[in-house]
Formats: sequence, C-alpha cells, structure tokens
Amino acid sequence: MIGGLTVALVTPVTDTGEVSEADTARLVASVRPYADALLPALSTGEGAVLTDRQWRAVVSATVRHADGLPVFAGILRPTTAEVAVRARAAEELGAAAVVATTPYGSGVSQEEMVRHYADLTSATTLPVIVYHEPAVSGNTCQAATLLRICALPGIAAVKDSAGDARATRELIAADPGLPVLQGLEHLLLECGPLAGCVVALGNVEPALCAALLSDPSDTHTARLGEACTRYGLDRDDWYLALKTELHRRGVLQTARAVFEPPPGERLPAPQTDKEVPR
Repeated sequence: MIGGLTVALVTPVTDTGEVSEADTARLVASVRPYADALLPALSTGEGAVLTDRQWRAVVSATVRHADGLPVFAGILRPTTAEVAVRARAAEELGAAAVVATTPYGSGVSQEEMVRHYADLTSATTLPVIVYHEPAVSGNTCQAATLLRICALPGIAAVKDSAGDARATRELIAADPGLPVLQGLEHLLLECGPLAGCVVALGNVEPALCAALLSDPSDTHTARLGEACTRYGLDRDDWYLALKTELHRRGVLQTARAVFEPPPGERLPAPQTDKEVPR
C-alpha cells in the first residue's frame, strides 16, 4: 500500500555535474528514519534536465542505499515512448514504482491522456503513480479523466500537485480506489483524508512532515508555515534552496544545480498561476 511520507529527493551532483553517490547515501540516511518511500528524479530532483546517464545514476544510487524503503522513480519526459523507455530502465534498476505526468503540450486531449497511461502500464510491470501536475505537462487533466485513469490496471496512486485543495478533496470523495497523495506542503492540512504526501520539505524536515501526517496539531501547523518560508518552497528554484540548506548541514558537498546555465542566464522554470511544480 502506497502512503505515508514519500520524500521527493533533490539530486546531489559533484562540481563536475556527475551524480554524487556519497551525497545520495548521506541524504537517504538522513531521511530514512521518517520516510515510507523515496522519490528521486522528479521535479525536486530536477528530473526534467537529467540526462539519461544522470537519471540512471540517481535512481540506482537511491535504490542501493534505500535499505528496504521502496523507491519510486520519477520520470519527466514529454512523450509516452520516452517515459516507457525510462520505466523499463527503472525495472532493471530495482525501483518499486514509477511516477509520470501526462504527455507534454497544451494540445494533448483527454483521450490521449488516458491512452498514455494505458500504454505506459502495458510497457512496464511496475506500478504507475500519476503525477497530476499541469505546470510540468502544460495541460490539464480533467476530474472525470483522472478518475478514468485511476481505474486502469497498473495505476497505483495519484500524486496531486495541481495546487487545488478543493479538487483534491473531491477526488478523494469520488473514491478512486487507490491512494491520493498531496504534493504541495502548504496544502497538506486542507485536503481531507489523504493517504500520504510526496513533498520536497522532507529533504530537510522529514520528522515534521511525518508528524503532520500522524498528528496535524496547531503546533505542527505553525511549524509547517515557518518551514515553507524558511526553505524557500515558494521559489521557482526551491530545489536550490533545499540544496543550500543540505550543503550547510554537511549532507551535500555542494549545492550545485544539475544544470548550470551560462553566466548571466537562468534556466527557464515552468510557470503556473497557482504553484511552482513539485
């Protein structure tokens, strides 16, 4: 059963841009006592800019150091065919499930979204977790479509990062027959009876995230707001804010991004009028 706290991991890299296995091991060790699962290579892991080599390296390193925790491999690729290739690779690397969005592009129809997930579940033996995230895919999966996708064999859960607590509550109320996980920290306490969460904050505050699921008291609620502000989770480059903190603690040897743009340029971040993607 998928649930509890899944930590959406940052991707540790060296100064030369290689995935750091030593840093990955330290990061996993730091969150393992509180986590129920680990998720490398999604948005917080800068998954959209990982090369095939980097993607394989971070997924395999996470699996090697998970010490029994399930690893859900994030896949951020624009087409069904590309997602399927990485899903099959995730099987080989020992992942327990894969997490993927709809295909990219505003022109993707609702039927194409359903077909995408049907084809993906046919392409891999691993369970598939739906990453419901319009800011990444550039399209919106309608509520009725999402329920159809949830009914497909092989779909195991929904990571809802669309930024609409009411829609999450409605999805849960519709009883999709599988776990619904919230992907945005500040909405954790507004979505009703969640099965769990998949959050970036777990990199630096795993104990707090676990406590919020088991005991959503006023004290923990206040700490959540403070933590979201302190670690810059409202920034387009929230993953860099997390890496900076982990570097300060000595968990990471560098706060370097996976992709370093040329001097004076910025890596374009997905934009949305709701939330940054996580």
